[in-house]
Amino acid sequence: MSTSRGLTLLVLLVLVLGGAAIAVEKDALRTPSGCRAAEGAKASHHGYADRIAHEKTGIELILVKPGKFIMGASKYRSNDLAHPVTLKRAYYMARTEVTNAQFRRFMKANPDYDGRADVDPDDDLYLRHLRGKSIMSPDDDFPVVWVSWNNARAFCRWAGLKLPTETQWEYACRAGTSTLYYYGDDRKAFHDYGWAHAGRDSENYYTHPVAAKLPNAWGFHDMLGNVWEWVEDDWQENFVGAPNDDTARIIDDAFTKVVRGGSWGNNTAPHNVGCSARYNSAPTNACPEFGFRVVLQIDGP
Repeated sequence: MSTSRGLTLLVLLVLVLGGAAIAVEKDALRTPSGCRAAEGAKASHHGYADRIAHEKTGIELILVKPGKFIMGASKYRSNDLAHPVTLKRAYYMARTEVTNAQFRRFMKANPDYDGRADVDPDDDLYLRHLRGKSIMSPDDDFPVVWVSWNNARAFCRWAGLKLPTETQWEYACRAGTSTLYYYGDDRKAFHDYGWAHAGRDSENYYTHPVAAKLPNAWGFHDMLGNVWEWVEDDWQENFVGAPNDDTARIIDDAFTKVVRGGSWGNNTAPHNVGCSARYNSAPTNACPEFGFRVVLQIDGP
């Protein structure tokens, strides 16, 4: 899915105005296979479109350029040992969490997929909100929930996409910042950017439509709050020995996977919904606070 459609094409448009020939150059945007440039997209890293639409799923993705950052925020969480990370390859990440509408495309294309088999067999948890067994909204523009890590991976296999690694997720979330939240350190400003509950604010005790709050500096919505997002990595409490690049941390005999970013069920403290907020759960666990977003790796640097 990450093969480019080819080198940038140069289109020469010759316009004759008042007898004068005017040559106009227009660069065609590079896009990965199975994708098209989003409306209004511009050329970015190595000529790739800065925003693309994934045709199979309808997901819009934003180009993330290579770069460096400090992962973790030890100023409020002593067991998260901040460490430098260098991402040498560009990638696309979904602008929002995967929605109910996008997940329904997967369901329609795979009517024989038994998602329940990828969830804890002792409970009836898979897609409860789409089966009328949850107060979480089944509407198209809400994030899909009640999906396990296994369910998310099944979606990705069908779509030709991947779950982000933990380093890819936090790098895109921070968007060049080093603050507790991607907009700064002011906890009181959180509700301009994300969904989380605060005291008796009952309207926040469930999921909300994606992209309803302000994005971060790179255009990503809801990376803080709304739903916890599954990533590829196995869980370890600290970052000792963690990858310092874009690879996932895979641990032999690991029991749980990492989720990032917090959810509607957390309060707005940075250890719950900040850029370094992380938690873990079994890959077979599905709940009304767990969803996911996807990435698409591109060839080359």
